Amino acid sequence: MTNSVNRTSKGPTVTALGICLATYPQNWNLLLFESEISMDLTAELLSTQTAAKSNEKDFESPFQIDELFFSHTDERGVIQAYNSVFARISEYPDDVLNGAPHKVIRHPDMPKGVFWLIWDTIKAGNPITGYVKNRSKSGKYYWVYAIIAPIEGGFLSVWMKPTSPTFEVATELYSKLLQHEREDGLSPEASAELLIKELQAKGFDDYADFEAHALIAEYQSRERQLGRLAFGPLTQAIRVAEAQRTICEKITSITEELGQGKIYILNMKLQATKLGKDRAAIDAIANNYDLILEDINTGINRLKRIMAEAVDSNFKQSKQSQILLCAASIMSEVVHTFGKSEEPIDVAVRTHEAEILDRLHDSQVGKSNEAVSVMMDQCRQVLSRMDSLRQTLLGLSAVRVSLRVETNRLGEKARDLDSLIADIDASHLRVHNNLETVFETASALQSAILAR
Repeated sequence: MTNSVNRTSKGPTVTALGICLATYPQNWNLLLFESEISMDLTAELLSTQTAAKSNEKDFESPFQIDELFFSHTDERGVIQAYNSVFARISEYPDDVLNGAPHKVIRHPDMPKGVFWLIWDTIKAGNPITGYVKNRSKSGKYYWVYAIIAPIEGGFLSVWMKPTSPTFEVATELYSKLLQHEREDGLSPEASAELLIKELQAKGFDDYADFEAHALIAEYQSRERQLGRLAFGPLTQAIRVAEAQRTICEKITSITEELGQGKIYILNMKLQATKLGKDRAAIDAIANNYDLILEDINTGINRLKRIMAEAVDSNFKQSKQSQILLCAASIMSEVVHTFGKSEEPIDVAVRTHEAEILDRLHDSQVGKSNEAVSVMMDQCRQVLSRMDSLRQTLLGLSAVRVSLRVETNRLGEKARDLDSLIADIDASHLRVHNNLETVFETASALQSAILAR
């Protein structure tokens, strides 16, 4: 870890952010980058990078999976502090890194659209994670999975080695984006939009969905390779998200199934017209079926309203919860490693950086717990609706029994109703099973959350 430079600034900023800011100074009025660096330093950086391009660009600057590195920059993207891993991998000496713009490690293979997305997110005060390709002093490349967060006075970034299969998805997309940027002249914003479209084509809802998947994949891959046990809070957050999705999917299936009920009622009444004077009982049964079906629909719509918040917001909160928990665990490891470091580091700087990381860790855990609490409340509401739905479903069963009894009484006259009754029985069973899944999922989730 190196001493912080220009400590009169408010505080920290981030690695990938520094790259991002330096990439688009004209868009965010950050031309102050260059004025902060002496002409001699700028010339040295450019000369070093130019000489390195032809020699080392196809070689990797290696680091181990157990190594984590971090940096923070001020609001202009100027490096304020970093640890020894960052310095070693970037291959720059302290007198160059201290106070340098983060673009010193920018790699030309990185699509501008990715940086646009990163900056657009953190500029709004939100953290973001993603794959970033950097370049060392000698021109070597190194890939990282970056966790980037706004903090007071700037931004902070923690990086780890990507090792999951999701990494291949990202490199494929980045290559495609870079090609479009170079050949089609895509703007950074248009490139970011294309990235999201490509992710959606691969089955992700949006970038937030992808980054949650990617960070969890990278985090869990790293933990497995380091021989560590599963991280309990993350397992819980994933379970919350899966339960939310299951409940919403089952409610959607029930709604679709109940829509078929209207067709069954219509067919019942059409069959009744063929019975002449014996149609009255079947018509009455059809009307009762219709009334009970409306009651069930009312109950299901209440469930849908409860879960609408989950679909619109808490799904995103749940994804964010997973991101924050992974980030918090990584931050905690950085703090621990940083605290144990034997490097000759100024005590004040060490303490300052450790406090920043600690506060960010605590904030991330707190926000994750808030998202889980929202889901807990939704579980309670779902469960409170289940008893009345079950009772209503029993009434529907009674109507079905009445229809079967009346059909048997009418004998051959009503044989055309047999296939309809079979369809209604099958539909009712599907509704019943889906409702029970909703109940069991909500109950199990509530118990798991209470046991935290």
